[in-house]
Amino acid sequence: MNKFFIKITYIGLLCMSIASCSSDGELDTVLDDGSSTSGITGDYVAAIGVPDAWISPDMASPEAPETWETEQIGYYFVEYATGSDTDNTYGTPTAPRKTIPFPVPAGSYVVVSGNYNYIQNDIKLRGEGTGETWVAGESGPVWVVSDTENRAEITDKKMLLSGSYVYLDGFYFHSGGRIQLGSNQPGSPVDHILIRNSEMKGEVDVAGGVLINTVGLKDDPASDIIIYNNKAHRIGPLDSDVDIDARGCSIQSYTSNMWVVNNEFSNSSAGLQVEAGTLENQPTAHHIYIARNHIFDIAQAGIGIKYALDIIISENVIHDIIDTPWSPAKGIGFQYAPDRVWILYNEIYNAYTGIRGGSDNGGAGTNGKSVFIIGNFIHDATIDGTAHNGATSGLGIEINNGATPRYIINNTIVNSDIAVANGYYNSTMIIENNVFSNTRDFDVMLEDSYQTGTLSTLRNNHFDAEAKITWSNGVTHDLASFQAAFDKGEGCISADPLFVAANGDDFSLQAASTAVAAGLTPSALTLDVYDHFETLYGLNIKVDINQVARPTTSAWNMGAYTN
Repeated sequence: MNKFFIKITYIGLLCMSIASCSSDGELDTVLDDGSSTSGITGDYVAAIGVPDAWISPDMASPEAPETWETEQIGYYFVEYATGSDTDNTYGTPTAPRKTIPFPVPAGSYVVVSGNYNYIQNDIKLRGEGTGETWVAGESGPVWVVSDTENRAEITDKKMLLSGSYVYLDGFYFHSGGRIQLGSNQPGSPVDHILIRNSEMKGEVDVAGGVLINTVGLKDDPASDIIIYNNKAHRIGPLDSDVDIDARGCSIQSYTSNMWVVNNEFSNSSAGLQVEAGTLENQPTAHHIYIARNHIFDIAQAGIGIKYALDIIISENVIHDIIDTPWSPAKGIGFQYAPDRVWILYNEIYNAYTGIRGGSDNGGAGTNGKSVFIIGNFIHDATIDGTAHNGATSGLGIEINNGATPRYIINNTIVNSDIAVANGYYNSTMIIENNVFSNTRDFDVMLEDSYQTGTLSTLRNNHFDAEAKITWSNGVTHDLASFQAAFDKGEGCISADPLFVAANGDDFSLQAASTAVAAGLTPSALTLDVYDHFETLYGLNIKVDINQVARPTTSAWNMGAYTN
């Protein structure tokens, strides 16, 4: 397939105990199971539609002193098992401090060696960094990094991180160890935090919990946070008969301007969730960017959005989502009044539902115009690979109970039981410029007991030679009979889409495809979603799933691919 499959690499800008320099100049990272990944550090480039943060998350850290036999201002060496804080302000590798100073002053470089098994119930790390240039002992961010020879570990405790300009690099949280940004107790604001190149490994036999989360309060909000190039995995059972809220990452109310990028979330009861908690708190969880993550072997939902605003989910690869008795498996799910949620250019496969939308709870869409599903490649959404004549799983996109519009634009959906459907109550779907192919039951299936067919739009979509559409009347139509019955379907085409190599997983279009140059230009869409995005965020998303620029004047291709 043309869509670049993201392989998450644990790069580590320092050669730490979790990383060793290979002979070819790459950094090889050894994970807890003995396996490794490798990659060359380089300049981070943001995903489509994601703005740059205040720093590049792969920026170089300060370096340890070349000669560190005596204490040096601003440079701390900490080893809990053997260290001492008595007459030992900074510590050295041969005479380490026992504890991380509290708070950690600006311009600090703190190396933590081994298991930091501090006696407190929670390990409190507070930094007083600044946004100025880093000068040892004087100014700039606080760096807290793993030792290169003895990996920093947090076990059986929660690290409560707070303060400003704190950059944590290369830690291993496991055996009950986890990290929380902010606190439920007042007095712990969080801003300009970077967590990178770390691993969070949970426990299978837990009934809840989270490996990394934010806690913001009205007077102590959490903002400007980057979670980059980490691995969070193995929390909660995957086969439970009851709802287990054990998550890799949880972003809660009073959290804003947060980047969760280039991470791996796997083998957990839930993946990543953004939840403001209530409609009243909806405006407090906003501008969250979830991009280029690899999410797999997750129960119920890879990414979930509840009560939140201005959420951009871009270029993630999400697959093998596990169905549960209490919640259908979906790659991305949203419900309870989300608004200005942008699901852009993701690849989703091996899930019963690729993208599933729930109710807007009466609160979405007033100004933001609701949820936008643009440029995604969804494939192999199926129950078991056979037709079920009205399956309610095996759905590329399912929209439920959304009075405000859900815009489904320029997606390619192949090898599903049903490409697009609504499941319950009235929904408004704007379905334009998509390619639907090899559906076993229906290309579009709208329940006949609701007004979704009256409220929704279907224009300039490409179906196989035998289109299968049921539009709120219980009758299966081909394209011609659908157009005649409903006076809808303008610009739609029913023909072989002529993928470049469907058997080779390349679902871009041959030059002779009837989907080429047959789509609506942005200005001709029911809503110019591309212009709307640029107006809101100042970024151009007029590209395809491979970041190839779309035409500026001529007609667009249908589907996720320009060529």
